[in-house]
Amino acid sequence: MKKWYLGVSVMMALALVALVGAGTALAAPQVDKDSKKCIACHEAAGMAPKMIEQWEKSKHAENGVGCLSCHGAEEGDFDAFAHNGYTVGLYPTPKDCSACHAEEVTEHTKSKHAYPFWLYAPADRAIFEPIVGTKQGCESCHNISNLWPDGSVGECDACHPKHSFSVEVARTPQTCGECHLGPDHPHIEIYNESKHGNIYAAQGDKWDLSYRSEDHKNVPIEAPVCTTCHMDAVGEVKSTHNVSERLAWESQAPWSYRTVWFEEELGSWEEKSDRMQTVCANCHAPTFIGDHFLAFDLVNLQYNEIRREFLKWTKLYTEKGLIKPLKETFNDGTERNQSALVINAGWYTAASELMYNGWHHEGRRFRHGSAMGGADYVQWHGIWELQHDLQEMIGWGAEHGVEEAKKIAESDSPARFFTYKLYDYPGGAYSVATREQQAVATVQQYIPDYWEKVKANVEQAFTQGLLSKAAWERWMERYDNKDHYDCTKYGDHPIYAPYEKRKARELNLKDPNSPLSRAIKVGLPSPSPAEEKIK
Repeated sequence: MKKWYLGVSVMMALALVALVGAGTALAAPQVDKDSKKCIACHEAAGMAPKMIEQWEKSKHAENGVGCLSCHGAEEGDFDAFAHNGYTVGLYPTPKDCSACHAEEVTEHTKSKHAYPFWLYAPADRAIFEPIVGTKQGCESCHNISNLWPDGSVGECDACHPKHSFSVEVARTPQTCGECHLGPDHPHIEIYNESKHGNIYAAQGDKWDLSYRSEDHKNVPIEAPVCTTCHMDAVGEVKSTHNVSERLAWESQAPWSYRTVWFEEELGSWEEKSDRMQTVCANCHAPTFIGDHFLAFDLVNLQYNEIRREFLKWTKLYTEKGLIKPLKETFNDGTERNQSALVINAGWYTAASELMYNGWHHEGRRFRHGSAMGGADYVQWHGIWELQHDLQEMIGWGAEHGVEEAKKIAESDSPARFFTYKLYDYPGGAYSVATREQQAVATVQQYIPDYWEKVKANVEQAFTQGLLSKAAWERWMERYDNKDHYDCTKYGDHPIYAPYEKRKARELNLKDPNSPLSRAIKVGLPSPSPAEEKIK
């Protein structure tokens, strides 16, 4: 859309921004004559009065950007209509915003918030559910990548609320949480669980989130919000509206792979990772950062091996006719196998649903919990449920007579839970191992040559370009000092001797007076209702 009256508003805005930069107090905003007409008409009709208040308190109003700067249109524009002597555009698009915010719009257009949603998105939800359900469901969030008839992509007010256009609201984690939540991408829940989220919950109401990150050498708040890591200027890292600039893994997809999106502009995945780690360095030490990113790398690689198993069983069950890919004749007369459109092989079997959820739900939570420091999402909402999915997948095949699945399902070896290749690293997540890790019988203790096997896998990932040299060297430093990182070098922890005595006293079932024995063997005298009434 061309806005002939935009030039004056832009000039006013630039002049006012210059005054702000010089520290000069702004005078009361002047409303242009066209905006006065719009406001008077809206107020007389009682139409969305809060909308006017929001605009009046906005930076746009402060800088003289009026109603028609965003809503003016030309005849022939897709959303144009005649209104009280003006040609008005109903839907301001990123193309309109780019008149003042060209760099931000360009960055957004090349980000994961824009292109990949429609470029990569499968038709799974459209096949499985009625379309009306997706319009206020999936599409409400996916509209951030909306394709407009004027050629622009996205929806700026998905983050910056209409008419107030608040930077503070856009920077608040709950704004990201409008879309980044739920079983398939619970980022706001992961953030809330993390130490970052804990600090925000305790202190965030005291923070001014309307700051310009470019004006600060260091992060001006105690802990990061979403934009701190993904968008704000931090140290030498410039601010951006391209949320892909710092992402080295494509970790929401069915497979985790290193990012090459706009590599010619954004650089290699190593450069993207370096940007993110530079942000982390504002608060964390190099060894902490290195260990965190190493763990995240290995979680992504481990997920891929589990994904490989799901596809192996799905392919086998399809070959045996237990899963039949959906087919349909389309309105244009063509017949297509729906598996070309739908990542799932078919929605009508438990096995195919497990395969899908193992990626779209549990597999994402496993990976994203690791990225953001949400332990419960790595564990109970992630790998625990992912393991259950895989075991149910194998059990489903066994129930349907697949010999390969029956052999595993009927095994009494704990190795049955690991039908895939393993990744690991010596010690705990950010330090040496916990005593609990030494005390229990882990997979490390019943798989022969465990660390030699794991080392071969990690080294292969490095030689294939999936791990950085720094990550490989950090892994080797831990491997070469396993006895330090797994704590075997330091012997038994002194707390265990007195604890074992307490354990024997509290948990001894042979002693009728132990607390556990008394709880289990209380022996109530009256029968249960079922015992009494159901024979």
